[in-house]
Amino acid sequence: MSLQNAIRFISQVDSDHEFRKACYTAKSQEDLLEYLKNQGMGFTPYEIEDAFNVLLLKCQTYEQAGRVNEVKAWFRLFRV
Repeated sequence: MSLQNAIRFISQVDSDHEFRKACYTAKSQEDLLEYLKNQGMGFTPYEIEDAFNVLLLKCQTYEQAGRVNEVKAWFRLFRV
């Protein structure tokens, strides 16, 4: 499990429609994290929060930050 996997997940969810659809089928955050682990992309909830922060610091435009924040909001929906 790693921060790099979390960063890769965020990027792939933002850019890969088929991957995003596969992630949408998860019923809970546990299901999603298990699916990602099976895909070789395992990370913890703490690592994904760090990844969001790292990516937001790297953003050079409001548009880039908005895209990261959209993925962040979507991921947080699984906590409910």
